[in-house]
Amino acid sequence: MPLPAGGGARPKRSLGQNFLVDPNLQRKIAGAVGGEAGDPVLEIGPGRGALTDHLVRRGVKLWAVELDDRLAASLTAEHAGNPRVTIVHGDVLRLELAALTGDWAVTRVVGNIPYNIATPILFRLLSPPCPAEIVLTVQAEVAARMLAGPGSRTYGALSVGVGLHARAAALFKVPRKAFRPVPKVDSAVVRLTPHAPPRLSPAAAGQVRRLVRAAFSWRRKQMKTILARHPEMRPVGGSTEAALDALNARGLSPATRPEELAPEDWVALAEALRPPGV
Repeated sequence: MPLPAGGGARPKRSLGQNFLVDPNLQRKIAGAVGGEAGDPVLEIGPGRGALTDHLVRRGVKLWAVELDDRLAASLTAEHAGNPRVTIVHGDVLRLELAALTGDWAVTRVVGNIPYNIATPILFRLLSPPCPAEIVLTVQAEVAARMLAGPGSRTYGALSVGVGLHARAAALFKVPRKAFRPVPKVDSAVVRLTPHAPPRLSPAAAGQVRRLVRAAFSWRRKQMKTILARHPEMRPVGGSTEAALDALNARGLSPATRPEELAPEDWVALAEALRPPGV
């Protein structure tokens, strides 16, 4: 019986590697990725090729980004004769992803991403320009935060960030025993469909992100206190009075706390705080 890609290489803890070994879930995750034969797909962290093999059999045009030297070399050798497969040896957080596939707007992204860098990868993918679809296997707790609505216990800056840029849907759970080594937590598969066209310009998205991060760092305080006293409010610009007027215009009290504001409320606040002429 042939060894899996990577020659059965041991997972590297430093890279947060947990290989998906359940064949049924491998097929299910690969099957959750839309598109047809010839369509561009970018896979993040193919590892030993568990999802890669299923995607290759579908005939998609695949780019697989792998940081691990051993695994990248093994996957390159395995797929050397297939013109539809490109193994990219590099860091997904440093590569210019939109330039890899040639048509990023119709590219679908899939990956079982390391828990320790899930959020940076997520926001990298949701920074315009965005791909057509993103299917990620993430820690169950992260999935819950991505999908949470205003007022819920898990709603936070990540929830707002996802809601501003995409529609999110929970697909299915992945138990911890489906991985080797077995992690301490369960996972979940989430599909994100970025808004097309994007709702915010890159500059506006950056301003909203700064405001949201600042507010949720003081999530137990009321918005009137955060807007008036948080040290990050001065770099955001604008006036507290304008922001309070924006809250009132949306039927929100100055006593509102960050977890009660929907993504659209944050956009309105950021707009009110934008300095004149900017």
